[in-house]
Amino acid sequence: MKRRASQQGYVLLLVMGMLAVASFVALRFAERMDLRRQEALGLRQYVEARTLAQGAQATALFWMSTHALAPAGHGRDGEGLLREDGTWYAMPDGALLQVQDHRGLLSVNALNRPAMTQLLRGTGMSLQQADAALDVLEDYVDVDNLKRLNGAEADDYRRLGLPPPRNDWLMSLGELGNLPHWGGEPARLQTLRELLHTDVDNQFNPNTAPMAVLRARFPQADEAQLARLEGLRRQQGLPNGRMAMAAIGLPLDQDDYIYAPGFSSRLRVWAPGLPRALEYNVRLVPAGAAPWMILDQQTVSAPLHTPDERRAIPNFPASLAQRP
Repeated sequence: MKRRASQQGYVLLLVMGMLAVASFVALRFAERMDLRRQEALGLRQYVEARTLAQGAQATALFWMSTHALAPAGHGRDGEGLLREDGTWYAMPDGALLQVQDHRGLLSVNALNRPAMTQLLRGTGMSLQQADAALDVLEDYVDVDNLKRLNGAEADDYRRLGLPPPRNDWLMSLGELGNLPHWGGEPARLQTLRELLHTDVDNQFNPNTAPMAVLRARFPQADEAQLARLEGLRRQQGLPNGRMAMAAIGLPLDQDDYIYAPGFSSRLRVWAPGLPRALEYNVRLVPAGAAPWMILDQQTVSAPLHTPDERRAIPNFPASLAQRP
């Protein structure tokens, strides 16, 4: 009897152990299933957000391709104006978008050295540092191996462990991170990337330029003149250089100043659920097989808008963006 009771005790312990193991396995399985459900939900939200962002991108490009030019964007009074000066717009579905006309920025491939020097100095560079950075940039895009005073050619890149210079135009602003004097300070480079483009022309539209670019273009301007320029272009847009020069007193009637957006722009879109915004450099192609062409694409930091700031963002002007 004693042996049988001992055996029953062992069986009871074995059963209890098996039940404990089974409970542990079931708990772990439930946790993994819950994790998988959360991942699936997150993926679904991400896909929905990408869909909203793609819809916002297509809406903006369609608007730009089908509406008349205005000094600061596309559209007219009565139908709405899409300002292409980096203004954020809200879509009815919650997506946000902005368009920045490349004519309002400075080109790294058609270098306006005085304006670019002022722009670099505005980010905290000394005159010597700005000169060195521009020498490096010009050495990077020219086709020879002759080194400027503060520039860099293939041997210098090799010593620094960097890819050799392209000896051609920059295809993307991301290449600036591989240039001496440009890539060492990521925060400064990010600030500069907001103000630059890679088009191979120097046409300039004062209506769509950020204030930092205006200061670089007009280093002689005082704050009152810049404030007057900002007020005029916000109210009605500057239609031509003669009117702008008479009203503000700045040399705004130069030959390379065009008072309308160009064919190429930077377009950014974001929707709730996306960790980063999507950035596209696009070119309108009126006579092409498609009305626009995407030149490159990358992700950038999401717009840091609080709920109150988002409510203050103007609505996108297109009636086609309104849901029935």
